[in-house]
Amino acid sequence: MSDALQNLRNSLDPVRRRYDSLSDSERMIVNGIGVLILFVLVFLLLILPAQRSVDQAAITLQGKQNLMAWMKDNEEVARMSAVGGSTANRSDQPIQTIVTSTAPAMGITVKRFEPESEDKLRVWLEKVSFDKTMRWLHQIESRHGIRIVNVSIDAERETGLVTAKLVLQK
Repeated sequence: MSDALQNLRNSLDPVRRRYDSLSDSERMIVNGIGVLILFVLVFLLLILPAQRSVDQAAITLQGKQNLMAWMKDNEEVARMSAVGGSTANRSDQPIQTIVTSTAPAMGITVKRFEPESEDKLRVWLEKVSFDKTMRWLHQIESRHGIRIVNVSIDAERETGLVTAKLVLQK
């Protein structure tokens, strides 16, 4: 360690001798430039990164506040969805009747269905349009209060077509 310190002293000796040979006004200028460089380094290494972190935190906070406001605005919708939809959207028809009447109207052919209980139905769809299937599921959920308990969707070779196995509950 003392070798490194001695090497540093030896390297700085010419600089120190040059500084000592300066006049008082030149030393003041060199000292002023040194202080200015020190301030610039402190600003670039400490203050600027800290300010950037504060700005980033403010942006993150604003985003989270916007999300919280949106969540509060949609709280009632989420609560209704969590309990299976509002009672106004529930239909008195059996789930099997709802599925067999709404699917063809949306252009979906039900390959097979199997009741699991009075309020649950297992449904198989083969080579149906993915977009139509999603619209149909949204429709029976929003209009009839039917929940999707389980879903398995596999892509077919033809673009846009899927095979789906669903468990629906009223």
